[in-house]
Amino acid sequence: MERAGRIWGKKALPGWQIGEDLSWPLTVALYVREALGLPATGPFFTPPLVPGVPEHIPVTGPGLDIGLADEWSAWFSGLLADPRVIPRGGSMDYFSLELRDPVFRDMVARYFEAAVAAADIAHEDYAAHFHISIKTEGAYLGKLVRSVEKELGHTAAPFSLTLRILPVEGLWLHRTAPGEVLMSEPARRDPDHLHRLLGPIIRELA
Repeated sequence: MERAGRIWGKKALPGWQIGEDLSWPLTVALYVREALGLPATGPFFTPPLVPGVPEHIPVTGPGLDIGLADEWSAWFSGLLADPRVIPRGGSMDYFSLELRDPVFRDMVARYFEAAVAAADIAHEDYAAHFHISIKTEGAYLGKLVRSVEKELGHTAAPFSLTLRILPVEGLWLHRTAPGEVLMSEPARRDPDHLHRLLGPIIRELA
């Protein structure tokens, strides 16, 4: 096993590779969603943040609420598809807002500073737990791949998988591309549920 940042894989190439990190930009976007009181259903269900966001804007009427929800879903989808790496601490200029409605951009600006602060705390908590778990449990993703190899009866085929961890409620996973998944932090931290949720995807790729 070889670790480079938070990328796990085999030293021999070609081989498999799994990268993981808490998604700072998506956490920022989720904070904005909850600060605006928008539903968690678009563009697909994503659970609420942990800890929750106490601040909400006043009721603005169904027309504006629907418009903001549609704008947020389009924005979140755009962030998922954006190949650029948004640096932690990056300004709003990095967040693909140029095509969004001016009213929505103003709403994002209203909560952006608080969203950045919340995402920073979430990322720091994730990193601290990550390093502790490596010391106490070892590289569990490598163990998971080896267990899948044992089930399949052969060495895993070369594959690449990215885990974008989110600080959201519950044991949740959503596959956004063949080689990319969103996963809740509680699911990532629980070996049994990680095997249940991620095992079938690794089995398919391997």
